[in-house]
Amino acid sequence: MSDFDLPDLPSDEELGITDDDREKYGDELPDDGPEMSADEMETLLGASSPAGGAAEPDAKAHRKAKRAAQKEAKKKARAARKQAKQAERRAKEEAKAARSKVANTTESPGAEGQAESDAKEKGSGSAGTPGGPPALAAMAAWRGPVTLLLLLGLSIFASTRTGQVSPEPSNADPSQFSSARAMGLVEDIAREAHPPGSPEHARVRELLLERLRQLGLEPEVQTTTSMLEFPASAGGGDGVAQVATVRNIVARIPGSNPTGAVLITAHYDSRGIAPGAGDDASGVAAIVEALRALQTGPALRNDIIVLFSDAEELGLLGARAFVDEHPWMAEVDLVLSFEMRGGGGPSIMFETNERNGWVVRGLESFDPHPFANSMSYEVYERLPRDTDFTPFKEAGVQGLNFAAIDNAHVYHQVYDAPENLSESTLQHHGVRALEGLRYFANTDLTSVNDANVVFFSVPVLGLVVYDQIWVVAISLLNLLLFAVLFAAARRTGGRTSRVAASAVLSLGLLATGYFIANGAFAWLAGQHPEYGALQGSAFHSEGWYVIGLVFLSMLLVVAASVLTRRWIAPVELQVGAMILPLLASVAAGFAAPLAAMNLQWPVAAGLLAAVVMAVLASRGSGTVGWIVYVLLAVPVFVMLLPVVELLWLAMSLEVAGILVALSTLGLFLSLPLLHSLEAPNRWWAPAALGLAAAASFGMGLLGSGPTADHPAPSTLVYAYEHGAAAALWATAPRDAASPEAWEWAVERSNGEPEVNGTLEAYGLPGIEFATTPARVLLAEPPFVQVVTDTVLGDARRVVVHLRSRIGAESIGVDLGGDTRVVNINGQPVSNVEGLRWIAHWGVPDSALVVELTTPQDGAFAFHVVEHLLRPEELLGRDAFRRPPELAPNINRASDRAMFRYAFGDGVEVEERPADGAASAADTAASPSDTAASPPDTAATPPDTAAAPPDTGSAVQDSAATPRDTVAAPPDTTTAPSRG
Repeated sequence: MSDFDLPDLPSDEELGITDDDREKYGDELPDDGPEMSADEMETLLGASSPAGGAAEPDAKAHRKAKRAAQKEAKKKARAARKQAKQAERRAKEEAKAARSKVANTTESPGAEGQAESDAKEKGSGSAGTPGGPPALAAMAAWRGPVTLLLLLGLSIFASTRTGQVSPEPSNADPSQFSSARAMGLVEDIAREAHPPGSPEHARVRELLLERLRQLGLEPEVQTTTSMLEFPASAGGGDGVAQVATVRNIVARIPGSNPTGAVLITAHYDSRGIAPGAGDDASGVAAIVEALRALQTGPALRNDIIVLFSDAEELGLLGARAFVDEHPWMAEVDLVLSFEMRGGGGPSIMFETNERNGWVVRGLESFDPHPFANSMSYEVYERLPRDTDFTPFKEAGVQGLNFAAIDNAHVYHQVYDAPENLSESTLQHHGVRALEGLRYFANTDLTSVNDANVVFFSVPVLGLVVYDQIWVVAISLLNLLLFAVLFAAARRTGGRTSRVAASAVLSLGLLATGYFIANGAFAWLAGQHPEYGALQGSAFHSEGWYVIGLVFLSMLLVVAASVLTRRWIAPVELQVGAMILPLLASVAAGFAAPLAAMNLQWPVAAGLLAAVVMAVLASRGSGTVGWIVYVLLAVPVFVMLLPVVELLWLAMSLEVAGILVALSTLGLFLSLPLLHSLEAPNRWWAPAALGLAAAASFGMGLLGSGPTADHPAPSTLVYAYEHGAAAALWATAPRDAASPEAWEWAVERSNGEPEVNGTLEAYGLPGIEFATTPARVLLAEPPFVQVVTDTVLGDARRVVVHLRSRIGAESIGVDLGGDTRVVNINGQPVSNVEGLRWIAHWGVPDSALVVELTTPQDGAFAFHVVEHLLRPEELLGRDAFRRPPELAPNINRASDRAMFRYAFGDGVEVEERPADGAASAADTAASPSDTAASPPDTAATPPDTAAAPPDTGSAVQDSAATPRDTVAAPPDTTTAPSRG
């Protein structure tokens, strides 16, 4: 038999016999003579010939030689047994290395399979079953599933949806913030939509004034006109002036020994037809409840200014008016702003001004539940998304801007209602408002600016803050760690060519995941009828899809690791995969230093794990190594997963490709731990991850149909040009993607709509509509009055007063021909030639005063366009009534009545239509003629319908006009549009 096929007998070592013992015992054993007697040898070999007298000496010599040969044979046998034991030990070591899934031996990448085969031949057990005690073997076999469970648990721990602030009941200590108390005010504010110009807007304003008075404050209303000009678009659109008569609510709490003033703000108007529970009744209620809690404590050192701004949804017009015009603005040293872009999630401190070191360290001091990341500063510097904090920031005022962005599908929708607002989010908002006021109102505000700092929140640790200078040092440290890793990989046999191949592979995985995810999103968009109708997200519910994308990322990384094992060793794969995230973190350190930490710390953890992996490569992946990999995966997940999640919430699932790429990048940093998923075999993990991804997408698709909680968008708009023979019902052709929405629109409009263009003449450019004829509703035309008409040089100047008689929230002016606007409510227009459309919101003190100019010999003409966002007041309650699984499409301006009225020189006088046209009362029923008529006053609400009490009759002051031709009839022949 061969040396390697000896019987499995106890070895000398197992019997306790050393080499010295064997030598000693071999010398002491007596010589028992030959193994065969002379007679036996003679029988076997035959009789020998007699040798005469020399026979006896020859026999003695033969016996002596035989004994020497036997002794030499014993020595050889001992040496053979020793070699066999050594070979057995080597075989066991090779088998152990073969079973290790992360070993990077000095053999070629394909040597692992040969080692397993050799191990089997040498009797050391199969590669799938570790040697040693059964308990260790079982632990190694279950390491893969345990690793996956740990990764899932770590993801839940790091999620922004985990560990949110607990709401406080209404009977909480008076000195504490109570979300239950604040929610009561949210319900009062968000009872109905309250955009500027609506009766509800006036009601909410009076409600807030009364609540502030109850707190002992003396609130005031700042009434002024605020305007933004938007130039003509490159595509040929008109220049637009967005104008509002704003009514800001302001109040002040004097400090005991002020060094400055802290301003706290939120806006009280809502967007369009949305009740605005989240945006921004939540911010207003949080401030009111925080002010109440402050009253229970001692007086604060600094002044507190309260600003409930108006017309934020129209372009921050209220905040701009305060910054530009209010005398208190000069005393503001610090701003705390509270916003909402959805209805849930943590309250995020997402924006500061330049030189934020002082204010961020203040946040670190007072915030009991910090959630912030300086990456948002870098984002807002490059991709500004304006809030009421923006005008203060532009004015150089330091501050903190807070907002929540989860449950974003409710953003600006009719279901942005109190029942869809998270009370945990409201509690988080309120605690930060209360503690922020307590801290900054008792702090010296002489100097509130300092060098920028890096900051980010970490579960358990809280808010981490350090100077920006450390960004470069961390980048250098990571480069040094990579050099150590590369050297360690080379010592274990790693080849540069295979490291380079791994780097190319990692780039390919990123690209593959990006394109698969974008393709999946494009397909999913066709399964969701709400796609394109939401402003905060792509779909109503996206969470399952995001989970599926993360599983897809894991599948790509784990499968690539398994498939490339024959050619690329694990350490080589790890080194190559580290190159891309390392370069990205270094580049971020120079290009966006306040965002770089989101990559720098995960990269540092990944590099350390890779170094440990390289050091342990020749010894296999024991339990100690696995524990180290788990610990080093924690900073990767805790830092990167919230970034992925916040990117999704801020940008929606439309950035699916970026989400997968960023997730894959993070998984590269955890490759040493992901190798553990190859136990008990290499293919269970890819199979499980593939099933998990498919199941997640399946769960998302189960909720793709319209329901009461996730309604499909539907569009219906009433449009009428005064004097025309018929009105229009308009709907959006894309609503046909939802059979329920299209059938509802057809039923409401009494006919199959035909696609025939836009309603640009009514101020809705770029939206395709399908229309059907509608009965004429004789609503009162707008109040239009020429106050002065003079000639200055070669130009004619005309001052016109405008006001809606139906209580429309918005009055638009569409300038025709050579007519231009030079002044609106006392605000001069800068872009006189390019401005062709005025959109005014709110109720002016007297009337909307517009100063127009035209060449002396030119025609003077314009159209007034009214948008009434309470169309049921004219059309009946059932006109826009829907089943619960449908909701208005706000992106198509649904659920409004629009009226167009011509005014100017040469407009022919016509009588109002009589034959074939019903009165307002007659046509108040729904389009299907099944609804009851509204009250008699529905068609002609009083002039003061949307005005505050003290401005109800102001319009009468301008009744005397120098021209008797002001009541120009409708123009039924020409209707100049914005285009």
